[in-house]
Amino acid sequence: MDQALSAWSGSYQDFKPASEIFVVDDDETMRELLEATLAPEGFPVTSFADGDSFLRAASTRLPLCVFLDVVMPRRSGLDVLKELRARQYSTPIFLMSARDDAPTIVEAMKNGAQDYIRKPFDNHAPALRVRDAVQVWSCREQKKTALDLQPSQADEWFRLSPGEKEMLSLMRLMDGACR
Repeated sequence: MDQALSAWSGSYQDFKPASEIFVVDDDETMRELLEATLAPEGFPVTSFADGDSFLRAASTRLPLCVFLDVVMPRRSGLDVLKELRARQYSTPIFLMSARDDAPTIVEAMKNGAQDYIRKPFDNHAPALRVRDAVQVWSCREQKKTALDLQPSQADEWFRLSPGEKEMLSLMRLMDGACR
C-alpha cells in the first residue's frame, strides 16, 4: 500500500511520514506558487484551500511537513495548529503570513510551529524549510534514549498504568527533538 495513503495507526510518534508536503492556504496563487517551488525538489505537494479539508486528510496521512497560512476564512491557521497539537500530530509545521505580528509568531511557536515564514518570501525559502523538516525526521529516527521502551512481554511496559504510559509517551515526545 502506498505510504501516503496508509491510515493513521493511533500514534503519530512512531509513524513514518510520507514524502508528500501539505500546503494549506485559501489563496490559490500561493498554493500554486508553493507547488511550483517545491515540485522541482522532488516532493509531491497536496494543497488544501481551508483548514477543515486539511484536518480531514491529516487524520489519515502524515506528510513530511505542512505549510500553513495563518489568515484563512472559518478557521485560522493558529486554530488548526492548536487542533494538530491536541492530536499530537508530530510533523513539522511552517506557518505563513503577510503579517509581521509578534504576538501571533510567539503563539505559533508556543503551539508547536517549526518556523514562521513571512510572505512574500524568497523562492528558496520553502525548499530550505523542507530540508529542515527532513532533518527533524532524521534526528527523530537516530535519537535513541532510555525512554524508548518498546512494548513487549520482556519489559515493564505492561505493568504501567494508563496514566504512567501517557506520561512516558509525553516524556518521549519532549525528549524526541534533536538538541
